[in-house]
Amino acid sequence: MFITAELIHALPFEDRVVCTRREAASLIGSSVGYFDRLVRLGLMPQSLPLPGVRRWDKRQIMRSLDALSGLETLETGANQIDELDRELAAFEAKHGQH
Repeated sequence: MFITAELIHALPFEDRVVCTRREAASLIGSSVGYFDRLVRLGLMPQSLPLPGVRRWDKRQIMRSLDALSGLETLETGANQIDELDRELAAFEAKHGQH
């Protein structure tokens, strides 16, 4: 008796949450060697601790890019402004505008 198993085909790249080293480098538009250098410098995330494979979380890569571009700081600042606007609106609603 033979037991056969079908291969599980990977989801398309855009539907996956993890990627290979080569895909991670391509995601940021760099060579694999340059991506490795960014990982060593701590500017890109380390691979995930998965046994037997090296994979990178695409969300962590995107957050690292946001941090490098300053976008993360801009979003944090915008969130703080939104919170202040909500607090001001609540204060004005409670105490009336002067």
